[in-house]
Amino acid sequence: MTVLSLFLGAEEKASNKLEAVNYISEQDPIEFKWPTHIAFGPGEQEIISDLKNNRIVYRNHSSELFKVSPLALKGLHSVAYNPQDKLYYINDTDNHRIIAVKDLSKTEIHSETKSIAGVQLQRPHDIIVDSESSWIYAINPNSGTVFRFTAIGENESALKVPTHGYSRSISLIKGKLYAIGSSKGRVVEVVDWDKKEFKIYDSFDPSKRQGPAGSWERTGLVLNDVEFFDGYWYASSYFCKPYAGQTDFDKNKLIRFKSFDDFIKGDWEDLSHRIPSGITPYYFTVKDNALYLAIFHHAPKTKGDTIYKIIHKGKK
Repeated sequence: MTVLSLFLGAEEKASNKLEAVNYISEQDPIEFKWPTHIAFGPGEQEIISDLKNNRIVYRNHSSELFKVSPLALKGLHSVAYNPQDKLYYINDTDNHRIIAVKDLSKTEIHSETKSIAGVQLQRPHDIIVDSESSWIYAINPNSGTVFRFTAIGENESALKVPTHGYSRSISLIKGKLYAIGSSKGRVVEVVDWDKKEFKIYDSFDPSKRQGPAGSWERTGLVLNDVEFFDGYWYASSYFCKPYAGQTDFDKNKLIRFKSFDDFIKGDWEDLSHRIPSGITPYYFTVKDNALYLAIFHHAPKTKGDTIYKIIHKGKK
């Protein structure tokens, strides 16, 4: 494994140092093409959404090699395991559906849908399970419509969130649901689902422009995901060479900040140089004392699509 240590200044305490590790062993022959998400199932199981290969890969322990699920999928973005019903919920993005399966090693689908609460699914991206409340959440990226349900066909509702443009993800942090407005560089906190009450946090953006991808100079932040980990908010942006033109496609693609006030003011720490140049950071996943990050090359295709594991040194 290649280890990149993120030293935050000699005067900083040792507990404030980060360590970023390529989580996928070089001994594993698996080759990813646009991995977008890592999820965790029962026990020590790990599940990766391998978008451009149209497949799920999984292993039951980190010491094992990855296996390929035989499920027929197209452009999937994320998976969530629900311990309540022991089903895996999968965003089968380019088939415009969500499916639920009992066993990743088989082709059988337990249930599926192309609409929730009467709203058609249009390339659903992120999906998360709230193990405390049993709610499952998913999102239509183009409309910013967030869905809530307890199982496919049960207790369904839909909420139009003011993300103001393309929205790739949702996050559940300390019981609060957030919709991530990608194009606008906006985070929307859902204060009350039933009353349709929100708090809106817009990132500092000198460009005054937006787009589905770009660079800091051309578009400001183009958020893929926002997650909270060990006292900091982390944010990834869809920055890549084809959308950056002649501007720097690495700057501010991976940042962290202490509060949303800092996010609004642009008072954040740029961690972009801690992952390879030209590679796009996508979805985060928090598990135990670690933050996992899926990364891939938008174009041109080179080796390096993988999952990173980020920890604070001393909390392994």
